[in-house]
Amino acid sequence: MSRDADGWQGKAERAYAQLRADIETGTLPPGQVLSEVELVEYTGASRTPVREAIRRLANEGLIELAPRRAPIVSRISLRGARDLFDFRRLLEPAAIALVTERLRDDASLAEPYERLRERFERLKGQAYSPAFQEEFTAMTAEFDRLLASHVPNEYLARSITDLRPHSARLRHIAHADVTRLHEAIEEHIEMCADILMGEATRAAEAMTRHLHHVDQAIFHRLLHADAEVLVS
Repeated sequence: MSRDADGWQGKAERAYAQLRADIETGTLPPGQVLSEVELVEYTGASRTPVREAIRRLANEGLIELAPRRAPIVSRISLRGARDLFDFRRLLEPAAIALVTERLRDDASLAEPYERLRERFERLKGQAYSPAFQEEFTAMTAEFDRLLASHVPNEYLARSITDLRPHSARLRHIAHADVTRLHEAIEEHIEMCADILMGEATRAAEAMTRHLHHVDQAIFHRLLHADAEVLVS
């Protein structure tokens, strides 16, 4: 492969990663029109890598494409959000139970969960701020990544990983409610503790409750969302 091809692919990958991260965090919100000219300036890549990034994001359902129209960040539907969480309730309680059982046999995997639990405990006592929100978002993403990397089932791990960007941007909507954000911190502390104690059933139950609470918070927020964000 030529150096030019390597450079093109690298730029496309960086543009993709930047746009995907900004969609996940809401920096590029649902319904945002994505001008190709502006994206070239925004990412620092040329048109071809930007188009490749857009194509990949469209394949993942994060960008909507239509003939003779600029791409837009995919809007969110009440049905889509509910379907996502119905699926997560099938996957993630099973995943956390399997990870907990695995830690019983391999204590070397426990350290990152202990560190994460301690970080959630420290965060719990802090006042809300943009930095607080950013730290919480990073910690929940790390928790999800740990579960996906430690679950001893490659198909389950792949499914959780594939859902991550969709879950992340819905999580951003749910945690616009500061009260709900603090509740989520407590729920992650509980899940980490159950994992560390080897309580697989309790960990699965804690995950189920957490997903139910997030689902309810998102549903409430979406009922009051702007038309540009929500699609029927």
